[in-house]
Amino acid sequence: MIDSYRKALDSAITAMLREAMEHSEALDHLVDQINQLVALRVRLAESRGEDRDGDEEVVKSESSGLERLTQRESEVLDHLVRGRSNRQIARSLSISERTVKNHLHGIFTKLGVTDRTSAAITALDESRES
Repeated sequence: MIDSYRKALDSAITAMLREAMEHSEALDHLVDQINQLVALRVRLAESRGEDRDGDEEVVKSESSGLERLTQRESEVLDHLVRGRSNRQIARSLSISERTVKNHLHGIFTKLGVTDRTSAAITALDESRES
């Protein structure tokens, strides 16, 4: 009886350690992305000589890597750069969340990135250079 309890506890401990490791890896990835965004924000502030939070349009469709985006993809990307969720983007543009996801897939493919943060960083870098 005690052996079965020990085995059950060992299994539970092992499972929890595996789960903790998975969450740790996800957290590390998230922290890396936040660091990239903070570094970009600092560079943008330095290039302007100040730290403004204006509402000027961040994404310019004429930027080299961004010129392949459709008008709607550019609009979605602009909202993404501003940190808005799929739901917020959908409401603002009067489209479904599924349509937002489809546009994001197109954006990721055209920009050669795999996630929202990389797309935002690419858009901000290219718009800063233009």
